[in-house]
Amino acid sequence: MLEPGTAQAVIFDMDGVLTDSEPLINAAAVAAFRELGWTVQPEDFLPFVGAGEDRYLGGVAEKHGYPIDLPPLKRRTYEIYLDRVPTQLEAFPHACELVRSCRSAGLRLAVASSADRVKVEANLRKIGLPPEFWDAVITGETVVNKKPAPDIFLKAAEQLGVPPAQCVVVEDAVNGVQAARAAGMPCVAVAQSFPAELLHDADAVVPRIADLDVDKLLGIRGKARATAAAGTMPAVVPESATEGARWSTARPWGFWATLGLSLAIAAVVLASELGLSVVLATAVVVGSQGEPAPSWVYQQGLLWALATLISTPLLIGITFLFAWMRRGMSVREYLALRGLRKRTLVRWCLGLLAFAAVSDSLTWLLGKPIVPEVMIEAYQTSVWPGLLWVAVVICAPWGEEIFFRGFLFKGWLHSPLGGWGTVLLTSLIWAGIHLQYDLYGVATIFVGGLILGYARLRTGSLYPPILMHTLMNVLAMVQTAFFA
Repeated sequence: MLEPGTAQAVIFDMDGVLTDSEPLINAAAVAAFRELGWTVQPEDFLPFVGAGEDRYLGGVAEKHGYPIDLPPLKRRTYEIYLDRVPTQLEAFPHACELVRSCRSAGLRLAVASSADRVKVEANLRKIGLPPEFWDAVITGETVVNKKPAPDIFLKAAEQLGVPPAQCVVVEDAVNGVQAARAAGMPCVAVAQSFPAELLHDADAVVPRIADLDVDKLLGIRGKARATAAAGTMPAVVPESATEGARWSTARPWGFWATLGLSLAIAAVVLASELGLSVVLATAVVVGSQGEPAPSWVYQQGLLWALATLISTPLLIGITFLFAWMRRGMSVREYLALRGLRKRTLVRWCLGLLAFAAVSDSLTWLLGKPIVPEVMIEAYQTSVWPGLLWVAVVICAPWGEEIFFRGFLFKGWLHSPLGGWGTVLLTSLIWAGIHLQYDLYGVATIFVGGLILGYARLRTGSLYPPILMHTLMNVLAMVQTAFFA
């Protein structure tokens, strides 16, 4: 369920945002002009990107004074373009994952492209987001006035049934940014087709669509829409710099607040484990007074399992509490608990299996034991191995990932550490809590943490790290059971 007052819909431009099709249509247009005996340059088309093919082709013809017959020229351009789509068109990295994450978050979705429907549908089907996937698909034939006029975005909002102010636009072109502004919609620009300095009228500018996630889209708030309120049309290309683009969003806890709260969480977890130790010590004292202490008191594997089973619910509960205390975003948003395609999850799990195979091969070549002695001892002293399985395969992945790649990651990702700094630091700390292993084992865990952190950073979701961590622990337990 979306928070009241946040964005309710995302409207994506297509060319240059979802699909890397601008070079393709550009080459097709140049070829179509060449067939007529007219020479044009690829850069001639840049001022007309996002304005629809009529203006895209017609503007260049006007510039050179070519007396074109537009419908046949456009038809031939599309023929050349569509011939190349099956083998040359690709989605931008992370674009499809972002769209599906928006769907999983409950957002309404639309494509609003000035291109004709034949091109829009071909592109969407090629990248696996067919027209029927979307709540609305608006093309250049739907409206009279193309971008930078706001009509296409207003039509999308109408079909979505969402007020314009609650629709976030994702654009790559100057004309598209201006259209979003005129429509009164918050806009984030991806600098995949134009330099960022030309897109400064957007509410935010990011280098690539891979740098976006649902949290940013839900949190963005638009600049004052003076042009929309006045009913005036902005210029196609901004003539002067204005306020630098930035996110105006409910932010997570900062670096130091995240660190302090994390230490508090760790203190509670340690206190719970200390409480278990006190209970066991009491049992030993009772035994020293003539009554034998229960035999399980001395079983290291069982105690490890019990400590994990007791501390994990506390770890998750307090982490959820601190995430909830940060007003302006839901716990689900804060901890990146958003669904992904099964194919994406499978791909990351296969990557984890590849890492495990390489790691075990290296361990064997170095003459080190595949299963550390501490794990074999824990398994042999677990009394009830089923409890150890539950602790290692279920509790540890969920608890540790919600804390490390969830709470810690979220707070530090928005700090000066940035993405890679956060991946590195969380992996170091995660490896540091596994000091029961030797230095080689800790180093292996650190590298595994880097992979889990990269999965979290790349997908914007906590589910891949949780599943990968679970798979990692399943493999470890199977190997332990075999060698024990």
